[in-house]
Amino acid sequence: MFPTTCRFSTSFVAAAKVLYGCAPFAFALVGLSLWLGGCSPPSPVTNGSVSAPSGKTVIDFWNGFTGPDGKAMDEMVRRFRKANPDIEVRTQTIPWGTYYDKLTLSLAYGGAPDVFVMHAGRLPEFASFGTLQPLDDFYAEAEAPWEKKFAPVPWRATFYEGKQVAVPLDVHPIGLYYNTKLFKEAGIVDAQGGAKPPKTFDEFIEAARRMTKDTDGDGRTDQWGFVFTWQRTNWLTIAGQFGASILSPDGKHSALDSPQNLRALQLMHDLIYKYKVAPKPEGVDAWLAFRQGKVGMALEGIYMLASLEEQKGLPFAGARVPQFGPIKAAWGGSHLLCQPKGIKPEQGRAAWKLMQFLSDQSLIWARAGQVPARSDIRSSPQFGALQVQTQFATQLPFVQYEPLHPKSNAIFPLIEPGIEAVMLDIATPQEAMRDVTRRVNQVLERP
Repeated sequence: MFPTTCRFSTSFVAAAKVLYGCAPFAFALVGLSLWLGGCSPPSPVTNGSVSAPSGKTVIDFWNGFTGPDGKAMDEMVRRFRKANPDIEVRTQTIPWGTYYDKLTLSLAYGGAPDVFVMHAGRLPEFASFGTLQPLDDFYAEAEAPWEKKFAPVPWRATFYEGKQVAVPLDVHPIGLYYNTKLFKEAGIVDAQGGAKPPKTFDEFIEAARRMTKDTDGDGRTDQWGFVFTWQRTNWLTIAGQFGASILSPDGKHSALDSPQNLRALQLMHDLIYKYKVAPKPEGVDAWLAFRQGKVGMALEGIYMLASLEEQKGLPFAGARVPQFGPIKAAWGGSHLLCQPKGIKPEQGRAAWKLMQFLSDQSLIWARAGQVPARSDIRSSPQFGALQVQTQFATQLPFVQYEPLHPKSNAIFPLIEPGIEAVMLDIATPQEAMRDVTRRVNQVLERP
C-alpha cells in the first residue's frame, strides 16, 4: 500500500520510465514509447486465451497484495470461482515495488491482465495515455444507480475526462494510532478510565508532552509522544487542514510555496524542535518504535493495521486525526479495479462480474485492514464491530487524495526531499519549498 520505489526494468526501459515516473523526462518519453510499440491508441492487450478447454472463460487478475490483505483477496477470488463456475480467474500477485513496471510493459506491448488493481493516485497517469477501458456501459446496465452505493470521494476518483474507467474497492485514510497503556500511565483518560485520544491540537501537544520521557535516567529521551512515519501523508494531512493545495486549480503550476503549505511544514518542524515531542527522522525506525510500545501516537494509514495486530501484547487503538488546523482533512487513497483498453467483449463481461463481486464482498476486505468504498457495507453491524476501521471511516466525508493529475507520480519524488530537509532542520519551509516549486514547475511545463 505504500508508494512504489523508483526502479528500472532491464527490458523496455523507456516504457517503464514512462508510467512509473522514475525520471523527470518520463512524460516526454511516453509518446515515443507507445508509438514504437504500436500502441497509440492501444490495441487489444489481453492474454488472448478467451476460453479454456473446459469451456470456461479465462480472465487474468493482477494485484500487489502480498501481505495479510493478499489472503483476504485470495478468499474473495475463491468465493467468486465457486459462485461463477463458468469463469476461471488466474491471479498473479506482484510486489508493489515492481507492479507498475510490469503493468506498464503489459499495457504497452501486450499480455495485460483483464482486471488489475490501480491506486487512485496513478489512475490519471495511465488513463491519460488511453490504456484503460471505459466502463460506462457496464455501469449503465446496473439495476440501480451505482453512485449511491459508494462514498463520494472514491467514486469521483474513478473518472477521467468524463469517462468512468474503474470500480472503487476501498478507501485507505490516515488516522491516529495510539498506545492505550502509555495514555493511561500518563493519566490521559476519559471518565470511564479508558485512554482518551486527542481531538484538538492543544490536546495533542499536551498528550505528547506527557508521554515524552527519559525512562532510564540517562539524559536522553527514549519514549516519545509522537513519531513521523510516512512524512508525505503526515504532511498532506496537516497541510489539508490548513487549506493547502499542491497544485494550482488548473493543475498547471505548483502551489507548494503557499502560506498554507509553509504553515503546515513549520508545524511539523515545531513538533521536533519547539515542542520536542517527536524525534528527528533519522536514526530511528519510527513505525517499529511504535510497534515496540516506545511511542504514544503515530499518524498512519488503515493499511498498517495488520502489522499492529501481529505485534503480540501491543495495547493500541485507533481514532480520527486530531484537528491541527481550522479545516477537517485527512489524507487518503483508494484501490481501484480497472480493465485494459481493447479487452475482448467476452472477457470484458467476465472481468466486470469479478469487479462487481469483489465490491460486493468487501466486508472481507475490511477485516484485512481496509475501509470499503461501499456505503452499505460500512453501515453494516459487521463493519461497525471493527474498532479501528470504523474510527478511520468517520473521516471519509473529508478525506483528501493526492492531486489526481497525470504527473503526480513524477512530482512527489521532488517534494519529499524538501519535506525531509525541513524536518532535519537543514532548510526553512520557505527555502525548501522555493526550490521544490521551481523543480515541480519544470515537470509540469514539459509535454
